[in-house]
Amino acid sequence: MKGGKPLSFLACVDLSSLSKTLPQPWLPSSGRLLFFYDTEKQPWGFDPKDRGGWAVMPAGDEQLPASSPMGESLRRHDIDFRKIDTYPSLERPEVEALALTDAEAESLTDLEESSYGGSPRHQVGGFASPIQGDQMELECQLVSNGVYCGDSSGYDSPKARALQGGAKDWRLLLQIDSDDDLGVMWGDVGILYFWIKESDALAGHFENCWVVLQCH
Repeated sequence: MKGGKPLSFLACVDLSSLSKTLPQPWLPSSGRLLFFYDTEKQPWGFDPKDRGGWAVMPAGDEQLPASSPMGESLRRHDIDFRKIDTYPSLERPEVEALALTDAEAESLTDLEESSYGGSPRHQVGGFASPIQGDQMELECQLVSNGVYCGDSSGYDSPKARALQGGAKDWRLLLQIDSDDDLGVMWGDVGILYFWIKESDALAGHFENCWVVLQCH
């Protein structure tokens, strides 16, 4: 909760169902995770002051209430997990280093888009689907440690250089796309990304999640 306003309930991820479809070694194999976000202010996540604009809470198998005790909820929409292939984007440094031809780049983009079959890009784990640059792991590492990343100065600071090695520890916990069926749009047809360090996920410290919002 930030500024006294309740956060909106976004999603409940059943970890048992997820584990049966595609086990994530850094996530518990049972229980559930509840996701909340400030849908009114929609913090972008590049400012350390955005902390508190979201929450991820572990829960057991008890029946969820019809409405969120923290605030509003999105339209209820039951889903099933299915396994998809995810691919690194063209903006990812490792891919840029390959110096792909135009044809190769187009093939990679087609593969990435085909995974979703035209549906909203809701996803747990794997490579994210970035809109404004593929360095969210680094952004989470820096901002969660107090570095403002709303411009290039934060990335170029001595503190950032000391912290950047930890970027490799971050994992995509949940990606929620703008979705007409849910009645939600993030920014200008954007995507909301929940990230967590693998060590925090293994220890159950989901309060340490960080959120990034990107849009067109």
